[in-house]
Amino acid sequence: MNQLSKRLQRALEAVKAWPVERQEVAADILEQMERLENTPYELSDEELADIEEALEDVRQGRFASDAEVAALFARYGS
Repeated sequence: MNQLSKRLQRALEAVKAWPVERQEVAADILEQMERLENTPYELSDEELADIEEALEDVRQGRFASDAEVAALFARYGS
């Protein structure tokens, strides 16, 4: 088992002085991080449809032109 980093040890010591409600929020965040670490991401139906559409565009050879890409970067930055 890995040891806690010094930084995390200091943070956990500080948490002991927090009100219980705030400690519960911190625990929720850590539990969510643990679930994300151990649970594969599942695509929504909309995300899956977007990916399928993009793959079909690739299969059909539909790509943005250099001018379209340049316009996008001009509008939103690089």
